[in-house]
Amino acid sequence: MDFLRPDLQERLMKEHFEFRRLMEEHRAADEKLVVLQRKNGLSARESLEEVDLKKTKLRAKERIYQIVQEADRSH
Repeated sequence: MDFLRPDLQERLMKEHFEFRRLMEEHRAADEKLVVLQRKNGLSARESLEEVDLKKTKLRAKERIYQIVQEADRSH
């Protein structure tokens, strides 16, 4: 994520449970999306799963951004 400085990410991964959980959720959704997007054609169920995974990634990224902003303001 381009807004996330490596030093801040490292600190938050150690100190912030929600941040760590969201980063894992984002990574897992991204990995599943990669697998789906490699397929030649998606079934209806897979297409819905793709949409859900994209929403999951977006929600996680938005909350991660909020946490980063809060951390920047507090230091």
